[in-house]
Formats: sequence, C-alpha cells, structure tokens
Amino acid sequence: MSSSSNPIDNIQNGRTSLLRNIQRSALNNVTNTTLSQENVSQQSVVRTLKSSLTLAKREGSKIPQYKKDTYPDPSSHGTSLTNSNSSFNIKEIASKNITNLSTENKENLDPFPTSSNVVNSKNLPSIEEEQEHEVSKNLSGHITSNNQEASSLQDKQSEYQSTQEELVNYQKDNHLDVDANKKRPISTVVEQDLPKKFKVCNEDGQEEYEWEDLDAEDANDPFMVSEYVTNIFDYLHHLEVITLPQKQDLFKHRNIHQNRDILVNWMIKIHNKFGLLPETLYLAINLMDRFLCKELVQLDKLQLVGTSCLFIASKYEEVYSPSIKHFASETDGACSEDEIKEGEKFILKTLEFNLNYPNPMNFLRRISKADDYDIQLRTLAKFLLEISLVDFRFIGILPSLCAAAAMFLSRKMLGKGKWDGNLIHYSGGYTTEQLAPVCQMMMDYLVSPIVHDEFHRKYQSRRFMKASIISVQWALKVRKNGYDIMTLHE
Repeated sequence: MSSSSNPIDNIQNGRTSLLRNIQRSALNNVTNTTLSQENVSQQSVVRTLKSSLTLAKREGSKIPQYKKDTYPDPSSHGTSLTNSNSSFNIKEIASKNITNLSTENKENLDPFPTSSNVVNSKNLPSIEEEQEHEVSKNLSGHITSNNQEASSLQDKQSEYQSTQEELVNYQKDNHLDVDANKKRPISTVVEQDLPKKFKVCNEDGQEEYEWEDLDAEDANDPFMVSEYVTNIFDYLHHLEVITLPQKQDLFKHRNIHQNRDILVNWMIKIHNKFGLLPETLYLAINLMDRFLCKELVQLDKLQLVGTSCLFIASKYEEVYSPSIKHFASETDGACSEDEIKEGEKFILKTLEFNLNYPNPMNFLRRISKADDYDIQLRTLAKFLLEISLVDFRFIGILPSLCAAAAMFLSRKMLGKGKWDGNLIHYSGGYTTEQLAPVCQMMMDYLVSPIVHDEFHRKYQSRRFMKASIISVQWALKVRKNGYDIMTLHE
C-alpha cells in the first residue's frame, strides 16, 4: 500500500509544482509587459519634451517680453545647462541685465558683454515707438471722422440753401410779400392787453376820476373769483351798515370809555399770546360792542363778556381754536369754564346768532390791489387800521372808510403820490374830502400819550417792521412842522 501511495503523492506534488511555476511565469510576463509599456511611454514623453524644448529655443526670440529685451541662447557662449562644472545662475544674469538697462538706458542689449555674441532674434519696436504708432492711428481716426462731419454739414447747408432758393422763387411766382430773411419770433406768447379804463362822472356830466379794470388779469385764477368780486364787495358794503355799533348806545354804561380801553388792551394781549388771526380780534371786539349796545353789563362781568366774545370769534375764524381751558386760565380765576359757556350762549342769543361782519382786513386787501400789494405799505396800514379798533372815538365809523384812511396815511408816510382814480374806485369810492376827518383822528391818536401799551408793543416787533415806532415819529414830525397831510407829497 505504501508503494502504491507514493507514486500518487509524487504525481500530485508534481502537478502542484507545475501550477505554481505556470503562475509565476504568467506573473513575470505581465510585469515585464507593464514595465516595458511604462518605459516606452516615458521615452515618448521625454522625446516630446525634447522636441518642445528645441522648438522653444528656436522660437523663443519671437515671444514678446515685458521690457522688449531678447536674451540669446546660453549655448552660444560655450555653456551648457547640463554641465556640472560650469554653474549657470539665471538670477545673476537677470540682475546684471537690469543694472545695465538702468545705467545705460538702452534696449535690446546682450546680457553677456562679449564681442563674439550674436543675437539670432529680431529687434522688436520700443514702447515709445508703439505709443507714437497708436497716437498716429487715433489722430488719423479723428481726422477722418471730422472730415465726414464737415462733409455732412456742407451737404445740409447746401440742402438748406436750395430749399431757401425754392421758397423765394415760389413767393416771387405767387406774388407773396414775405421777407425770406425775416426771423421768426422766439416765443409765441401773446402779450396781455392793457386793462380797460372807465370814467366816472358826476351828476352834471363832469369827469371825476378814471379807473382801470384790474380784476380782468385774475380771470384765470379761480381763487380770486374775479367774476363775482364786485357783487361780493357790494354785499360787504351793505352788511357793514347793518352790523355797525352805535356810540350813543354805549353811554348807558358808567365809565365805558375807560373800561373799554382796559378791556380791549387785555384782549389784544391774549390775542397776541395765542397767535390768532387779525380777523379774530376784529370780530371779537365787534361782537362785544354790539352786545354792550343791547345789554347792560355790570363792571365785574365785563371781562367775562370780552373772554366769551374772543372765544366765539376764535371758533368762527380760526382753523384750530384754543380750548376753553386756555381762555379760563388767562383770566386768573375771574372766569370759570362754565361761566364762559353760559356767557357764550347768552351773547349768541342776544345777537340772534348774527356773526356776519365785514372785516376791515377785506377792504384793506381790496385797496392793496390798486397799489401792487406793497408789503411795507400794507404793514403800516394794518397798524393804522387797528387804531380804529382800539380807540373809542372810532365807534360808529364804517370799516371800509377806516381801511381807506389807513391806506391813505400809510402812502403819505412812504412819500407816494396822490390818491388816484384806481385807489378811489377800489377803496369803495372814497375821495380825499371824505377821508380827511378820519385821517385827522388817526393823527390825533398817534401824537397823544399811549393808552393801549399792548397794542403799541405788538407793532414794535420786527414781525410788523416796527410800524408803531415809524408811525408815531412821522406823526410828531408832521405836527411839529405844521404840514397838511392831505396835500403832502402831491
């Protein structure tokens, strides 16, 4: 059994050894083929690199450099990059080249200062030459564009001249009297016509004055209501007669003259402190005078009447009226809020809720239209017009007459001309003879001692151009020199 088993084992061992040898040989073949392929690929890469290096050496001089410097092949100087004995340092050559360029300021020089050196590359143009070339190109382009524009302008001028000649020939053929050289107007705005003039005659047919229609220029302004303005002021002139308080009805109160001056002075102080409109003060004093004409009021309730009238007028004229608490606090406890409310009800019932009052400021604005709305003139007129409000002697005089007298005196202060036809018409038809007594009353107030100190202090401010100071000084000067105010500056 042992002899039979040994050959079998030998056969099996031989097979295994053969298989191992076959595997080893196969592996060797595979590795050899891969190594040979890698060697071949490396050799091809080396060959391509060598060819590219030779091409680069041949074409290297054609590559443009930043400084326009061409460097020769180092092999021409007997040096080799692969030579281990000779050390070729690129940094040293670059530094030598830079120093040579900076000291000698030359271009296209050989970095190796040897006489046997020969440069194979062509010399490139310098930076200055390139800049000159670009400038010449730009100039040539501008010249050509200018020539084209000039030719186009000449063509347009020739076309214009031809059209002008055709137009002249057409006008001659059709016998048209048109000047070809006449220029067209710059603007087509139509000049406004002069205002229409009207004459006013008396009963005998004699001409009294002539006035111009200044409302016609406001036809396009809807806020001026030029088509209704005459009817509006006709109604205001009618209304001022109805709402005018009578002086004799006020004398039923004891010491009404002095008490009214004190009350009006206090009302002006409150009005100025609250910053209310001038129309509010005029309406408040008118309501107070009309109420005092109808009712007998005790002296301790006189301040309540003035406070209630000012409260009513502020609610009627102002956009934002002060509250009743502010009015009660200004009385220092003399009037409570409930008393002001009760006084308001009683005054409105007594006057039958008739608050229609032709404010003198409306008449003053109407006259200012005939005087070109001079601001300084109207400020002085406001001060003079307010005299008719605070002085007891002006009760019973129409507001339109007081406004006309204030405008007349303010014109005299500024040295303006006479009272012409436009001023007569737009003041309501008041002549100098009708204005004379009212102007004399205003002059008397200006030269008399100051009674209403709050009123004068109000118009001494820069807001009102110090109208009170100017007016008082002018009135004292006129009275001292004995001038006639009605014929002054005429």
